[in-house]
Amino acid sequence: MLITLKGGKMENKKGLSDIVVTLIIIVLSLVAIGVVWVVVSNMLKSGTASADIGAKCIGVQVSAINANCSDATSNVCTVSLSRTGTDNSPIGGVKLVFRNESAGVSSGVVDVPGDIAQLAGSIVTVDTGVAKTAFLGNFSKVEVTVYFKDASGTAQVCQQTSPFTFVSS
Repeated sequence: MLITLKGGKMENKKGLSDIVVTLIIIVLSLVAIGVVWVVVSNMLKSGTASADIGAKCIGVQVSAINANCSDATSNVCTVSLSRTGTDNSPIGGVKLVFRNESAGVSSGVVDVPGDIAQLAGSIVTVDTGVAKTAFLGNFSKVEVTVYFKDASGTAQVCQQTSPFTFVSS
């Protein structure tokens, strides 16, 4: 404890510094609580959005009901899609992958953006990106995967894939 005489009065400078230190500790504690709160609330919000997309994916099913890649030299295919399920939320679109199982090769992912109304169909003509002559023959399967758009507009792809086996002529 530091006691000084000033103008005949005794002052306790140690007491003043204890108050300042206590206030600094309180302010630092409040800042730390604020930082932790922001981090935790952001993690909870992102986890909730992810769970919401997962629930939507479970409630929607988009399947190919017909596929035609009839031109042996073209890379264009027509696919008929049907949407079923209990969730009627708008989807962001579907991703298609064409496969030649006998050759063990597949096309790249073909994005077909846009909603397909529940219990409705859609016929899409897509460029597979690969000429079938360079693809070692005709496609034998198309796989359909649904995706939703999150709040930021980013595609969130569902885990379920619906395969359709066909024979192109």
